[in-house]
Amino acid sequence: MSEQNQNKIIGAIIVWSVLISIGAAIFFKYFLRPDRVRKLENVTSAQSQYQHEITISLDSFSGYSVVRSKAFREELKSFKIRLNLNDDNADYKKRIRDLEGAKSQFAVFTVDSLILSSVELNDWPGTIILCIDESHGADAVVAYKTSMPNLNSLDDPHAKVVLTPDSPSEFMARIITAHFSLNGLPSNFIERADGSKDVYERFKSGFSEKKAYIMWEPDVSKALEEPDSHILLDSSKIKGHIVDVLVVQRQFLADYPDIADNVVEAYLRAAYSYQNEMVDLVLQDAKEAGEKLTKSQAENIVKGIRWKNTIENYAHFGIIDKSEAKGLDHIEDIIQKITDVLLKTNAFEADPFQGNYNKLFYDKTLSKLKEGNFHPGKKVNLLTDETSVLDFEDVRGAEDLPALSDDQWHKLVAVGKMKINPISFGRGKATFGFQSQRDLEELADKLRSWPGYYLLIVGHARKEGDQQLNKELAQQRAEAVHAYLVDQCGINPNRINAKAAKVFKRGGVGQSVSFVVGQLPY
Repeated sequence: MSEQNQNKIIGAIIVWSVLISIGAAIFFKYFLRPDRVRKLENVTSAQSQYQHEITISLDSFSGYSVVRSKAFREELKSFKIRLNLNDDNADYKKRIRDLEGAKSQFAVFTVDSLILSSVELNDWPGTIILCIDESHGADAVVAYKTSMPNLNSLDDPHAKVVLTPDSPSEFMARIITAHFSLNGLPSNFIERADGSKDVYERFKSGFSEKKAYIMWEPDVSKALEEPDSHILLDSSKIKGHIVDVLVVQRQFLADYPDIADNVVEAYLRAAYSYQNEMVDLVLQDAKEAGEKLTKSQAENIVKGIRWKNTIENYAHFGIIDKSEAKGLDHIEDIIQKITDVLLKTNAFEADPFQGNYNKLFYDKTLSKLKEGNFHPGKKVNLLTDETSVLDFEDVRGAEDLPALSDDQWHKLVAVGKMKINPISFGRGKATFGFQSQRDLEELADKLRSWPGYYLLIVGHARKEGDQQLNKELAQQRAEAVHAYLVDQCGINPNRINAKAAKVFKRGGVGQSVSFVVGQLPY
């Protein structure tokens, strides 16, 4: 063998030795050693107190303070469930994608944001299993009295609404344009802002502008401290539209229904434990988030949010009798009403549910709790086995408006004109047809969504002919509509009043009625 060949062989041996050494080192470092470390850790570690782990996607809204609370974590811990929270800064598109991709198993949405984000995704990865809360004044439309005395002031081609897009504020604007007649409002009426604080800052410098500003607490309270400011409308006036819900990923629910049951039970227990301490909880929640909040501001936030208790969830999901539900909307009706608003404001072209609104909620979790005589206070020994949830919790339905005197009806402050197809009468007649009956039934549904407002029915008659007879005919038309709303649609007669218009009209308007919603002056 030549010296050259010997050198090649020696070189090859050296190279292979180095490669084998490197390979052995890699094998030891990445395979053998970690395995030995894991085995060592296993024999020198205790068993975890948790058997399951869940992630809930949410944002910093105070309505979700119970989800972030210590009590909720402790309740989940009693079920051996570890809680992770994913704050996505109200990025609903990300929230629905995380749910679809199983990065989170649960998420909190407003019903409208759940529908819109699911439609955009072209998939329905989550289903509603619980109502968390409903806005009850926390969101409001604020303006200056001088430039915008009421909602009718928006019926103007120069009017603008300043709001945060992709938020409850935008949906509130949709509700207004869907329910009120604002034909003069331009299609580009929205002025985009970056959050409620930005809306508030613009409000302070917008005294002379024909603008309305939609914001949420604590900015609403701050805005009302400005001279000449007032609320055009707030979310306490509307029912069953701005609702936050807990959503579970469908596959997770199918695979782990017991964990979903545990999460709902844990939440209801935690919410029950805080029911008389919500101001303190909101203050603590803000402190942990690094936000400064005064006690007065926290009180206003709590006043503006109606957290849903166990019995109210039973009502929303149709698990208790209607007589006990006190008029609370079924979740299926809530979804339908919200979809209708989105359709009427061109959020999408067709009903994505095709009428099957039940596809977006799941009632078996709450049904199992009800069948098991669940009460959120039993764990703390407040109750006996015979005690019912009805003994400690109540359904907070809409309060019936009191009857008004003639003088009070005269002083009623107009909020706006309700949008409805014309109720047409034959010439010289006070009767209306089948289509008008259907339109009045739709109006009745809207009235149920606005339980805090009165309705004035104004009858019209044509200008031609005997003025006294025309006035009588206009009154008869208003009373005919009043009778239908009360007798056929079940509207509380205290809420509505009929009167003849003082000025007669020409053409078709002179053979109809109009509707004005109003409230007593503050």
